[in-house]
Amino acid sequence: MIEINSDFLISKKSKFSNFKIQLRRSFTITKKDLKIYYNKPPVLIQGIFFPIILFFAFTVGRNIEPVYLISGIMTMVLFLTSTSLGPIIFPWETMRGTLERLITCPISIKTIMIGSIWSSFIYGVLFSSIPLIFGILFLSSSLTINYFLIIIAMIIASLVFSSFSLIISAPPTRNPGNTMILQIFIKFPLLFISPLFMPIHSIPTAVISPLTYCLDVINVGLGEVSAFGPFGLLIDVLGLLAIGFGFLFLAFAIHQKTLEKRFQG
Repeated sequence: MIEINSDFLISKKSKFSNFKIQLRRSFTITKKDLKIYYNKPPVLIQGIFFPIILFFAFTVGRNIEPVYLISGIMTMVLFLTSTSLGPIIFPWETMRGTLERLITCPISIKTIMIGSIWSSFIYGVLFSSIPLIFGILFLSSSLTINYFLIIIAMIIASLVFSSFSLIISAPPTRNPGNTMILQIFIKFPLLFISPLFMPIHSIPTAVISPLTYCLDVINVGLGEVSAFGPFGLLIDVLGLLAIGFGFLFLAFAIHQKTLEKRFQG
């Protein structure tokens, strides 16, 4: 007698069962993405080398307070690493012909995208923990650190930035280099309008950047007062969640429209 795997009977399962199945499959996509793409040149350049270069460019010759030094480098690393993996996955999969095989499996395009978000999230949190650890080791005597707030900021912001990275990967190109060019035109303006290594109120345009809200939570976690007043933490968290869901649904909509174009020509 032939046994039919219950995972394939998606249409006959409840919505909750389908959700659990697709979530489990998204983790499989995550494992695959981390294994294949963590050491690709675009990821290393955008996620590791650029933060180091920008850190020295922003800080050399300047007298920066320890709280802004730690929060600035953490936010910058979190943003650049969380957005370094997502933009190359879809072009690379399209170029190698593996994306076409993936979407013929019992897995939705949204599940594939969620798997890419998890991988970008893990990549971002791991690397942004490094400046936090160094800050704790060398500067903790001058700071009052709330680890819970900082961890919450890292988790929420990394998910927001990972969702943002899927928008960059939406153009139906087979060349990962094209998305690198797009990243430069989109990501770096967000960095430069964000108050990295300085008080938030010093840059009025900072409110339009999602990095600002992550930065503010980390500043509060390091003993500073929120730049948005007594309800600043609530504003930060709600702002990040609203921006994150906006990025996610926009990425879903754009990828649904561009998916078919990836296999033409």
